[in-house]
Amino acid sequence: MASQLAAKLSRSQKRTRGRPAIPFLRETILRHASDLFAKNDFARVSVDEVAARSGVGKGSVYRQFGSKEALYATVVIEGFKHLQNEIRAALSGSGSTREQIATLVRHTLMYFWTRRQFFALLRDPTAIPATLERSYLKQRQELSKMISAILVEGMKSGSLRSGLDTRIVAESLLGMLRGINRYCREYATPESAADAVLSIFLDGCASKPPSGSARKR
Repeated sequence: MASQLAAKLSRSQKRTRGRPAIPFLRETILRHASDLFAKNDFARVSVDEVAARSGVGKGSVYRQFGSKEALYATVVIEGFKHLQNEIRAALSGSGSTREQIATLVRHTLMYFWTRRQFFALLRDPTAIPATLERSYLKQRQELSKMISAILVEGMKSGSLRSGLDTRIVAESLLGMLRGINRYCREYATPESAADAVLSIFLDGCASKPPSGSARKR
């Protein structure tokens, strides 16, 4: 009887042998992949390099994400989530509509300024694996909804003129930020870019008419 129990224990131990589970494996891979994708073109980043930085084998990366494209898409999706959390935390200390929009613009510009390669996916959403497309669109839309909510409150308070299509205006703002990140980095800084965006965006939507526009009687 004792010998049978010993044999079963030995077989159980053999089955559990192997490489121990790595705590926070997925998070570790995402963190290092994010660093690499932020600094290099998609084509220049290899799964081997991601694995080496993460201290795991290439097979671990594929088991977690399936492909380099899926890994890249997940990095961008998680990036959107992180950015939104940053903005929400910062907005808790902002008061007026102008302050809230300024907070959102500055955080968004700064976040993507050091992650230029993320825009490769944003320029070509068809590169997103079908299994992740819904998650990507959801996070993309959440950022747009956050802007729309600020605009709605601005119209209610009278800070912005009434009748704005907040969805179009929100997408227009995101388009400005995307264009600056893509085309103006050689001669602009995040600070100067934010100032320019805020001036154009807020002056264009302000409820107060331009000085001297009233007809003299």
